[in-house]
Amino acid sequence: MTYKLNEEAKAFSYTREELFECITKIVAHPHKTITEHDQSRALAIMIVVDDYFTNYTESDNNGGYYVAERDATDFTDFVRFKLGIDDYDAVDVNEVLK
Repeated sequence: MTYKLNEEAKAFSYTREELFECITKIVAHPHKTITEHDQSRALAIMIVVDDYFTNYTESDNNGGYYVAERDATDFTDFVRFKLGIDDYDAVDVNEVLK
């Protein structure tokens, strides 16, 4: 399965399991065999990301929560900046890992 960052994706377009699989494959890259150590590192990344987003989670006053779109939560834009990719160009995980 190929994973790409999709700037048009709706909230919750990835399940947690799909996100875990994607992070695990990135951590294990370029190896084809995923180890328990790779999975542990992927889980640690998910905890850090969850902790990060906790700082930006807001109540909708109806019992729900959301993360407002802002620079601090726009990871795709941050990746583009760090890699010198023009704004709004697609960001492909496989290209980043080359």
